[in-house]
Amino acid sequence: MSKLFFRFNLVRLAFFQMGFGIMLGFLEDTLNRVMTSDLGISSTIVFGLISLKELLAVFGVKVWAGNMSDSTSIMGYKRTPFIFLGLSAFAIAFALSPSTAYEVQIQHQSGDLLSMIWFALNDFALIKLVVIFLTIGFGLQVATTTYYALVSDYVGERNIGKVASSSWTLMVLTTILTAKSVGIYLEEYSPERLSNVAQFGGAIAFIIGFLSVVGVEKRNNQTDKKSSEQGLSFGQSIQLLSGSPKTMLFAFYIFLSIFALFANVIVMEPFGADVFGMSVSETNSLFRPTMGGMQLIFMLIVGFFITKTGKKLPIYIGNTLSSIGFAMVIYSGIVLDATFLKISLVVVGIGLGASSIANITMMMTMTAGRAGIYMGLWGTAQSLAMFLGNSGAGVVRDIMISLSGDFMPAYTVIFAMEILAFTSASLILPHISKEKFETESKVKMEEMLAASGVD
Repeated sequence: MSKLFFRFNLVRLAFFQMGFGIMLGFLEDTLNRVMTSDLGISSTIVFGLISLKELLAVFGVKVWAGNMSDSTSIMGYKRTPFIFLGLSAFAIAFALSPSTAYEVQIQHQSGDLLSMIWFALNDFALIKLVVIFLTIGFGLQVATTTYYALVSDYVGERNIGKVASSSWTLMVLTTILTAKSVGIYLEEYSPERLSNVAQFGGAIAFIIGFLSVVGVEKRNNQTDKKSSEQGLSFGQSIQLLSGSPKTMLFAFYIFLSIFALFANVIVMEPFGADVFGMSVSETNSLFRPTMGGMQLIFMLIVGFFITKTGKKLPIYIGNTLSSIGFAMVIYSGIVLDATFLKISLVVVGIGLGASSIANITMMMTMTAGRAGIYMGLWGTAQSLAMFLGNSGAGVVRDIMISLSGDFMPAYTVIFAMEILAFTSASLILPHISKEKFETESKVKMEEMLAASGVD
């Protein structure tokens, strides 16, 4: 393979997650708002629907997809068929989601919880919407897990940081641009225009995903013979993972790191509104552009220099800056200093950018030659952390406000939880060793194969 063609494929792979940026931006911002505010569907139901994509990972879809792509060859390909399966499922379900949401008759119920559950169980359209969001979750987990496995197989450890940083940066940037573009298009709002956005966006996302990966994987790859000789069942994969202390330690480390990175997502703009009295336009123009913009910049910088710095140094720096930044955010809320808040968001953004891409790169290299299985486990820990981070922050906020009668104590607890998570992750990091992990994995794999009678 020529060096030029290899570099071309690296660029293509980096563009893959742009399609998911389009669809996730629409689901988590636009459709979320429409279902909650315009259609009057209970926020409990809406949040539950959107969270299904992470819960599916917790219930093993990522591990299943990774294991299948390790042990199964379809027409000579291991990763590509599962990537296309997941991408197709997500895009089709995504295109159907707005029109189905408009069929739901559940409105805010003034009665008790049992009444709401009774109405929900008798709304066939809501059941259809549950199936659609389950399909979205299935597609997302299958496609991204096998995509990361393909990247790990193809690009080599030297280039993983560049592809990972470019891919995640493009996804986050696409999410921001999609939200802005959709907002402009829907200034003349109608259900038909909303459905048009989903159908067009789903088609564009599929095309981007298809063109990003088609032809990258070699047919009848030489690793197929090895994989077939050492194939594991799904149950054996779970046993391999759970019986390896260093594997589970790294999974816990990923959980802590992702929790720290994402627990702030749903509370930053409410924080600006509740504590500083900012309007919607003010919070929109402050938090995402300032913190998110700095995060994007430093994801790219760290990704392209990580082969020189190593993975752990950017994580230590990122965790430290994030902790300092969130402590500054707490102080800005106590003294009500909006200028200091802006400075705090810059510090937080730099820290999040450095830590996030270094952690993702480390995760993609901790595979011990079985990228599918291990990317499935790391992805499961990541999804659980994102689910608990998002939902847990909201629960803590509501409980603390009800107990204290004030907003600032609630946000102080949330940001303090993130500082604690960043600090705990930094304390665990010295105990993470790629070499020791690979040695343990090899021993456990040999034990597993010997027990199953495989030579």
